[in-house]
Amino acid sequence: MQEISKQRFDALAGYTRSPRIVSLVQEAAWFASEGERVLGLIVWDRIDHDFGWVVLGRDRRARFRAIGQDASLPSFNVARDALAAALDRFHHQLDEDYHQGDERGRPVDFFAAVVPAERMNPSFKMLAENARYSPARELIEAMMRFHDDADGNFVEQFQSTGFDARFWELYLFAAFAEIGYARQSDVAVPDLVLSGHLGRIAIEATTANPPQGIAVPWPRSDEEIDAYLRHYVPIKLARALTRKLNHPQPYWQANGVDGAPFVIALQDFHAPAAMTRIVPTATEYVFGVRHAIVDGALQIERIGEHAFGRMREPSGFFDLPLAENVSAVIVNPLGTLTKFNRMGQIAGFGDPRVRMVRVGLARGELNQDDPKPFPFEHNVSAPDYQESWVEGMVVLHNPRALIPLDPNQIPGANHEFLRPDGRIMSLLPDFQPYTSQTAITLDETTDTVLDGVEPFPNI
Repeated sequence: MQEISKQRFDALAGYTRSPRIVSLVQEAAWFASEGERVLGLIVWDRIDHDFGWVVLGRDRRARFRAIGQDASLPSFNVARDALAAALDRFHHQLDEDYHQGDERGRPVDFFAAVVPAERMNPSFKMLAENARYSPARELIEAMMRFHDDADGNFVEQFQSTGFDARFWELYLFAAFAEIGYARQSDVAVPDLVLSGHLGRIAIEATTANPPQGIAVPWPRSDEEIDAYLRHYVPIKLARALTRKLNHPQPYWQANGVDGAPFVIALQDFHAPAAMTRIVPTATEYVFGVRHAIVDGALQIERIGEHAFGRMREPSGFFDLPLAENVSAVIVNPLGTLTKFNRMGQIAGFGDPRVRMVRVGLARGELNQDDPKPFPFEHNVSAPDYQESWVEGMVVLHNPRALIPLDPNQIPGANHEFLRPDGRIMSLLPDFQPYTSQTAITLDETTDTVLDGVEPFPNI
């Protein structure tokens, strides 16, 4: 029996957790038999304060699921010894002994081609074929075993026109599993209804996408850049959010939501590198205020409308009719392919020749006298490198929410609150990256990416 990291266990089996179990027990350590044929974990009972163990083997769809367990053990060491014996016993059983009898369909494979090469999304092709992205690919291969394709077209969209939107859903799936939530499998709408010891959250994912049939109006001059960021981009975000707000069947009334805080998770894919600017743009739009420093003093501007050409949208999403049913809007500029690559390497996936170095700007509360963003440089391939899925997430809280979201329900995120005077109060983790670039090296070749995308020209 060998001990494995929580990141490794989460990638292989974390999505098998049930809402009831994660509310009752706390995981204490994670293990695997030789070749990871079976996995094991030790749990601590939150109610009885004793220990237990669980062994997991792959079912007919190649998903790790519980095949043995014991409880009411007096100490961690007793549970560890019992788990070692159980892992050895289950390791030598037949594959068929792990099957549950309730599996339907074949194992899910995101990378078996279902669309012709000419229709494949370039980012999907890079993920599927480029050795430098093998940590992300192998991580996703492990995750996909637990994916239930409710719509029947996830894989086709993942490989073609819907790659960005589907990838954003995978990110949310991973981030909230890490925090300790389990998905309620009997709820299809909204995208994620989650339960755990921190409570319940309902999440609907949405994305701002490239315009149909027309080109993105690339800004060239300083005036064009200002108009683009202050008006065109907020209009794109506004339309993505209001599309969900005005859905014919309100998400917050869906079966299974049952009074849980309802959150919209927003990502911007309307142009390359668009997500790198989503935090300030989304913050201004949802709150309807713009902050600027003039002669050393904070100046607050109330934004009435965003206008770009013939496009018009009122500012202040949280002030719109029905928006009181939205508890918060979530964004994360770092929820990209490059994060999957880093998290995959942390969990032990990928070509061993891959090396990554990450540099960027971060914000934190470590220096109250100088709160400006500070530069950082991290060797992702170093044994002590740490990163979480939630890192980079920003939660914009609705001041008018009928069901407020407790910030303690999403630990590790940056939480933003609008005060009545127009100021914004921030609850920051110790390390909150703004942007980062990751140099990915394999066989003396280097690929430097801004969290998975190339930057705008002239911006």
